[in-house]
Amino acid sequence: MGWQNKLAPKQIDPPESRADEKDIMRRALIALAGILTAVGSSPLFLGGSADAAQSGQGVTPTTITVGITYPDIAALKGIINVDPGNYQVAYTTLINRLNATGGINGRKIVPVFAAVNPVGTAGAATACTQLTEDDKVFAVMGFFQQVDTACYVQTHGVPLIGASLTAAQSAAAKAPWFNFQISSNDLIPKEMAIFKQEGAFAGKKVGVVSTSADSVESSLVLPALRQLHVDVVQNAVNSVPDTDTAAQVAEYGTIAQKFQSSGVNLVVAVGNAGNGWPSSLQQNQSSYTPRFIATDYNDLDAYTSNKAGHSNAILKDVLTAGPQPPAKVWWNDPAMKSCVATIKKAEPSAVINNPVTATSSTPVTWTAPQTACQQLALFTDIVKAAGKTLNNETFKKGGESLTHVTIPGGGGTFDFAGGHNDGNGPVFVYTWSPSANNFVLKTTAG
Repeated sequence: MGWQNKLAPKQIDPPESRADEKDIMRRALIALAGILTAVGSSPLFLGGSADAAQSGQGVTPTTITVGITYPDIAALKGIINVDPGNYQVAYTTLINRLNATGGINGRKIVPVFAAVNPVGTAGAATACTQLTEDDKVFAVMGFFQQVDTACYVQTHGVPLIGASLTAAQSAAAKAPWFNFQISSNDLIPKEMAIFKQEGAFAGKKVGVVSTSADSVESSLVLPALRQLHVDVVQNAVNSVPDTDTAAQVAEYGTIAQKFQSSGVNLVVAVGNAGNGWPSSLQQNQSSYTPRFIATDYNDLDAYTSNKAGHSNAILKDVLTAGPQPPAKVWWNDPAMKSCVATIKKAEPSAVINNPVTATSSTPVTWTAPQTACQQLALFTDIVKAAGKTLNNETFKKGGESLTHVTIPGGGGTFDFAGGHNDGNGPVFVYTWSPSANNFVLKTTAG
């Protein structure tokens, strides 16, 4: 969970395409670079009551200038081979349709695009400077890594759509942010409560395992388990850098021995440990294979889709969860289908593949349309709610007024009130099916 919104919102794909774009990118950057949230409303925002009568930067009586970032796939040639679709066509098509019907509250959207090299931070910094200082956009949506957000909401006071901030980042922000991907602050307490409802913790001695990179998630998991009166008898952190795979596997082995001697019969694997814990048990040929829960579907998915294979014994009765509905849910949502059809009509020669029937070798060309459909829908709802005067203050109030709203392909409803800038949306719980060789949806909550 250390790299949010890598190339697209997280999603559950069918078994053939579990090695999705996000995970491919993450593993590529791990190899390349060796590195690889209580949400509250920000206390200060640009545009207080003194200037509430005037609109903000990038806003005129007839236009709203919006920055749109997207991953520079050309810059990644030689690192990975991935085709997420055409971001500029997807966003432009939807903006043109919106503008043709009068825009939002009488203002038409003027998009400004910036391609970002996901490797390192230089590309994101350049894009931020261009959009905020040169193009003077009102808000930015699109592709962000966690470290990119401060440049917008803190340094330049420009709102974001499509990124989730940690509590510390949100407290330091000078502009509002909104996202339809539930952040760890809301997600993890929901997950733990659902797992308890499923009876996973009943009569169990629980061990919690994480890595150094999972400190934010761990700080949420332990209090949530205590509040639920779960018997946590061990908590271990694998602090070995993930660049030293052999040492990390060995450390997991040591942790497993400690857990076993303490009688741990249920392991909660936090974040990256959702991949590292089962992988190490398999590599160590461990006879100790307690039931485990992974807090992040994508990390566990990285284990099940690894070329080294996976062990059904280790995965027996496993539970995992996340904010991402199955592909057949979000792709077949009528609102998503209509939105994608609009984009397809603008570029009929381009192929937008079906994620439900995709295989591991199918280009993930649905990513750009999916991202554009969801982000523009949320942005439109917020600006409509903000009213005729559009600045950071009214944008914030507009977003926080949205309750029980739907997003194309969201799989449920979202509530942005009460400081839930992430929408506090639905959580999807999955278990492993050996016969299907795939994760299957067990329940949906929230």
